[in-house]
Amino acid sequence: MNRLFLLSFIFLTLSCKEENTAERIAQEDNPIIQKLYEKDLEIRKLDAETDTVNLENYDKLHREQIFQLLAENKVVTPKDRIRSAWILQHTAAKICEGSLTSLSPENFLLAYKLSSSALAQLTEQHDTATIQKERVPRIIALNYDRYLLYTFGYQKFGTQFVFDDLTGEMVLAPVDTTLCTDEEREKFQVEPLSLLLANYKMKPMPTGE
Repeated sequence: MNRLFLLSFIFLTLSCKEENTAERIAQEDNPIIQKLYEKDLEIRKLDAETDTVNLENYDKLHREQIFQLLAENKVVTPKDRIRSAWILQHTAAKICEGSLTSLSPENFLLAYKLSSSALAQLTEQHDTATIQKERVPRIIALNYDRYLLYTFGYQKFGTQFVFDDLTGEMVLAPVDTTLCTDEEREKFQVEPLSLLLANYKMKPMPTGE
């Protein structure tokens, strides 16, 4: 009887260990996404130093790979989602009749959803270190502001800047001040609106014409 109990205990223990190991392996960061993210950083550093890189040639391929991984349910961990959000955020923009638009603004919305999901995962895991190190709330604000800017012509938090043809300088993209309070900006690691306006000129809100 004791031998039977002991064998059962060992079997259960091994089963639990196997389950824990499988869960741990399933939660490892996707190495393909990590390589794409590292390449994304590399080409931007090179372009900043030499101004010789056609970023969209790389970005388009990277985005397509992320879409494929999403379709295969291989964007799983918080870092997978954060890195994927950064890659999707690099979607080309264009000027159309004086207005700034994006080739695919839905990419920014997807990046916003991915980074928001990453924050929810990290919060559930009580991983405040990664939240702070990766500045995840700030990433969420960046993604949402880009989506609004390239879709409606304004932003919520105040993370985006645009080039002013008249003055030849970078200015704060229009901010819809009804969408966000300074308390919410602080939560998402964005400066108070008064500080932003003290340091930067802001482009007027679109007229909607």
